[in-house]
Amino acid sequence: MIPKTKKQKTNFKNVELSDIEKIVSIEADCHISPWSKRNFLDSKSAGNLFQVLKDDELIIGYYIACFAADECELLNITVCKHLHRQGFGKAIISYLINNCLERKTSNLFLEVRRSNKNAILLYEQKGFNEVGIRPNYYKTSNGNEDAILMALSL
Repeated sequence: MIPKTKKQKTNFKNVELSDIEKIVSIEADCHISPWSKRNFLDSKSAGNLFQVLKDDELIIGYYIACFAADECELLNITVCKHLHRQGFGKAIISYLINNCLERKTSNLFLEVRRSNKNAILLYEQKGFNEVGIRPNYYKTSNGNEDAILMALSL
């Protein structure tokens, strides 16, 4: 269920080129090593599932997922910084899981920064389990940090 906003017209839509500039801005505001505009454009042109959660025209968050055979990898998930901890991340993950179930996907994978305790807790609440570590995967302001590889069997 998507948390209600004042306008209550919140829904998921496929990303449009007109959304990319705002997405790049949200990404830069939320991440230590953000994706570039080119990363988002390439992801769209590659045919990945790239959707935004919107309230009318306001972008609340977005996700990008890649499907191959009967597996899915969540490549990016972001919620606007000022909307954190309001249930939107949970709504996005739930929506992706339902999409995977409709596609008869067997497993959903993702990587998360070891330091991102809130995201790890959310993923665990949705049934994800740690299946590995990617040492020094993410850049930080003073070096690198490990990624935790998580999976959900569907």
